[in-house]
Amino acid sequence: MKKDGFGIFGKKAVLLVGFLLLLTSGYAQQQIIATADDIEDALQRHVMFVTADSLQGRPAGSPGEERVAEYIYDELLKSGVTMISPRTGDDFYISLRDLGLPEKEGMPDTLHSRNVIGVVPGYDRNLREEYIVIGAHIDHLGVHKINVNGEQQVQIYPGADDNASGVATLLEVARQISASRFLFKRSVIFAFFGAEELGMLGSWYFLNRSFQETDNIVAMINLDMVGRSGNENKIQVYTVAPNWIFNSLVKELSSRPLSLQTSTLPTDCFPSDHRLFYEKNIPVMLFTSGVHRDYHTLRDRPGLLDYKQMEKLTEFVSAAALNIADRVERIADSFRAADPSAGEKEPVYTQYDVDKKAQFLHGDERQFLDKWVYPYVKYPDSAVAAGETGTVIVNFIVEKDGRVSHVEVVRGVSDDIDDEVMKVISASPKWKAAQLKGSPVRVKISVPVEFRLSNSSAKLRLK
Repeated sequence: MKKDGFGIFGKKAVLLVGFLLLLTSGYAQQQIIATADDIEDALQRHVMFVTADSLQGRPAGSPGEERVAEYIYDELLKSGVTMISPRTGDDFYISLRDLGLPEKEGMPDTLHSRNVIGVVPGYDRNLREEYIVIGAHIDHLGVHKINVNGEQQVQIYPGADDNASGVATLLEVARQISASRFLFKRSVIFAFFGAEELGMLGSWYFLNRSFQETDNIVAMINLDMVGRSGNENKIQVYTVAPNWIFNSLVKELSSRPLSLQTSTLPTDCFPSDHRLFYEKNIPVMLFTSGVHRDYHTLRDRPGLLDYKQMEKLTEFVSAAALNIADRVERIADSFRAADPSAGEKEPVYTQYDVDKKAQFLHGDERQFLDKWVYPYVKYPDSAVAAGETGTVIVNFIVEKDGRVSHVEVVRGVSDDIDDEVMKVISASPKWKAAQLKGSPVRVKISVPVEFRLSNSSAKLRLK
């Protein structure tokens, strides 16, 4: 992306502004809602294309991924989005050496994929070179080959929720924002990332190779696995670290009649493209309905998605983007966005803010789950009898002396299950404290503990 005249967009960014400065945010929200006709049908159409068997599970660098890129390009173009990448996507190759990773047996030393990037330029001459990035990854796992009675059969991973749901929702968000472009002071970039399943390579390439104005990105919204619903799969918004501005924004939008009902969590849910933006001190929001038993299996199919919920999410994300785009001041990153009502206290960082992360037995949070939580936590008999399953998300602080403190459940399953998880985590042996500039600091950590019942037994499973 090269600058020419009007930021990265060249002469295409010339917009009529005139009377638009007189519009109120309430009217702006009504305009966005008014463009939502036939969204549910469009969402289903997008998902059916992205999950088609002919695309062979659209793994990174494959012809299937390229066809999805072309489909996205055509849809964005029809919506009036200014396209930055070519129709087949912004093709890229990344070597393991570029990423600072050692070569692994069975993995090529150069990884290939593509991003599809479009933009709706903002109308304000002072703010249009600041950007909101809304992203979703397009790749999935591909196929699995097995031998059945001496014959090879191919099983295709459709990836309907992961992440055809995010792609479909982002396409409709782009359509709504493009139709209401005259309301947006800042520019909105729609980024469809490749190779997320290989380690978020598409977003890494965008931030480190193709986009030269990362300092002008004011926020990143990530849509990853947004298609499921129900008690265990409600849409939640994860901000990685506390951000009172995002918390207030989501609360305000959720209070509107007929709006999607959701809330923010000051933690992360799972690694995805938003995390690389956060590491560059860009405020992030991950919208997701969470992990489920069909995640990364052959059962993740279009018929299991809640398209009505995705329709509501489309409007919600569009309204959130408008709110961010029209703010006078940029949103402070999570480091500085402490709630001013909380008073002065010793800072608490996240694992992504420090020079050396807190460690448990020379490992990370996964090591903590594997070596401490899962060996000692018990599935309560009452929960087994009641058939209670789900994922408990727990926050805690590793103090400067390595102690675990402030253990709290931010998303629970039941009182008995939640109490069991808190008891085990509270009894944790000391960690090796995190360090920032050579000194120990406090860090807040979030871990998911999954409880699952099978026909024959109760199981705890490490994500």
